[in-house]
This record gives sequence, C-alpha cells and structure tokens, in this order.
Amino acid sequence: MNSLFTLCQISKYRNQMKNKQLLCVLFPLLVACTGQRHQQQVSSESIIEEAVRKGEVLKGEIVPIDTALFRYAYRMRVQGDKAVILDLHNADYYYHVFTYPDFQYQSSFGKRGEGPGESIYAANIRFAGQDTVWVLDDGKGRMYQYSGIAGGKTPKQEKDILLDKRLFRSLDFDLKDASTVVIPDYSGENRFGWADIHSGELLRKSEHIPVSDQKLLKESAPAVAQGWNSFIAFSPDKKILVSVTQFGDRLDIYDMQSQKHIGKLGEDGEPQFKVSSEGYGLPAGRICYYDVQVTDQYIYTIYDGRKFKDIMKLADAYQQGGKILRISTHEGDVVKTYVLDRPIAGIYVDEAAGMLFGLDVNADEQIVKFPLELE
Repeated sequence: MNSLFTLCQISKYRNQMKNKQLLCVLFPLLVACTGQRHQQQVSSESIIEEAVRKGEVLKGEIVPIDTALFRYAYRMRVQGDKAVILDLHNADYYYHVFTYPDFQYQSSFGKRGEGPGESIYAANIRFAGQDTVWVLDDGKGRMYQYSGIAGGKTPKQEKDILLDKRLFRSLDFDLKDASTVVIPDYSGENRFGWADIHSGELLRKSEHIPVSDQKLLKESAPAVAQGWNSFIAFSPDKKILVSVTQFGDRLDIYDMQSQKHIGKLGEDGEPQFKVSSEGYGLPAGRICYYDVQVTDQYIYTIYDGRKFKDIMKLADAYQQGGKILRISTHEGDVVKTYVLDRPIAGIYVDEAAGMLFGLDVNADEQIVKFPLELE
C-alpha cells in the first residue's frame, strides 16, 4: 500500500468531514520504559471551555503573503532570515521559501511527481545549514538535499539518497548531526531508527515503545507502532530528543548523553487503537498532538484532544488542528498553557520576538501569528 492509495482513503474520509491530512498522517495506521510519570492536568475540553468562559483565548493575526500558494500548509522551518513552508497538497511544488519575518515569497522547490528527483509524498523538512535543507519523501523512501535556500537564489537538488528498506514508512525525521538522521521505527521492534544520511544505511535502532500492554507489543508490534505514530524533534544542541504521539496524550524525552528517559502521560491517556484482522493499528480514541518544537529552554507542542466519535459528528463543520499550545520544561513539566482562537496544524515559536507562528489549514490565508508572553 503506497501513499497515493492513502490519499485516496483521505479523500473518502474528507467527503464526510473535510479532513485530508488527518488520514494522511494516519498513513501508518493503514499499513502493515523507564521513568514514566503521569502528567497531572485537566482534560483538553475543560481547558478550552474555561479559557472561553474567562475570555482568555489568544487572538491570532493573519500574516498576508503576496501570492496564492497554499493548499495545505503543514510545517514551517525557520533559519535566520528565511522560512520554508511545506505544503502537502500544492499541485506543483511541496516547499516554498519566504523571507522571515515578513514572509515575502522567494521561490518553490521539491516538484511533485514520480520522475527522478521528484516527490510522491513529502513528509517533512529540516535545515542543515544556513541555506541547505534535507527533505523526506515517504512515497519513494528517499531523502533529498537542496542548496540555495535563500532570497535571490534558485534551490538546487544536491543529493538523492535511497533509505534502507528496514526504514519503511518513514513519516517524520530529524537530524542528529551532519551524518545521522533519526526516523520513527514503524516495525514496532524499537521506537527509533538511526541512519547514515549520506548512504541511507540503517546504523542501529533504539528505545522501545512505552505501551502499557507489553503483551500486545509482542504479539502485534507493527500495529502498536502504527497506533503510537509520533512526531519528533531535537533540541538545538541535539542533547535531547522529544517525541509526541498523534493519537494519545504522551510526551517522551530522551537524553542523548545520559540515556535518561522521561515519559509524561497526560489526562487523555496513551494512544487507543484496535488491531484489525489484517494486523493494522486503527485509531479508536482521540486525535492529540499535531506538532512539536524544542528550543534551548522549552518544549512547545500543539494539542487537540478531540475524540474521533465527536469529530465524525461535526462532519463538514470539522476544522483540523489543535487549539492548545503547551509549553513545557526539558523535564516535561507544563509551565504554561495557551488556548488559541483557531486550530493550527504546524507551529514555529520565535522566543526572541515573543511570537508563535501557526499554520491554519482550514483557511485561505494560512499563516497566523500569536503574541506570547514568555519568561
């Protein structure tokens, strides 16, 4: 089953509830610990209701751009005076370069297609230098490096790397250093796979999925990995790796030096899913985390928390994304929670400017900024 088949599934689901990306990131659900702490917090529904009642909802402001580009702006990466936005559903190119912070359009790259150097399903993007990025194409199981990510330049594909087949269903990644990439392991054997970014060769696997039902993990490892689909991010100094689950209220912090692991289980619980007769892990609880960013001081996450059964009832009125921004320490303790006036799918926090940039996939103008009060 490939990514194009999954998009077909998305379209069918979206006919009921206008939700392409939900199943797009649900892709692994359709294919075949130590240090755990319970995070004491109230439910997502209660947090939003209380903020609305008190009039404490954070108001966003649309950031206009001078050209109509976005169909589904999903991830934003910023390096110095430039920003790149990944648009999952653009008809021609996946990635768009802007000046930062004024968002003047510069160029597009990462052509959609099945030809050499083209991408079937772009999954994520990371900066690897001032004007260099790596991108991931899950559809082909390949990573591409581009240079020339700057104003006045034309992005150029420099490298085309075929990933080890043992890294199947690569839906997210981050760079450990100039030669190593980490990718969530969807086989269920471990939590992460580490590969040589210049050869695509799998170097090792590490950690285990901290599911409470270890018996189920032994019997249906791929299904558990699918149910525990996660988004990951390193801290800028690469000392900690953070993972958040898409279908459960679970945040994990891995210290790369001490090997210490901190697991935080929130009020909405760990991922809930059912194992189908074909061995797939099908979500049965909530849609939870959408994105994670780690800075030198904090962990920022965007969180939803709505139940799938309630989403289905909304049908065409459903808006995708999370309204809850959680700010946590590097030990996973929540220090501040914001409720936004609209759901967003991707985030970038500029601590120096005291600003959150969010991507609202439900709107025509999809870049939104929110003021933050950070200590």
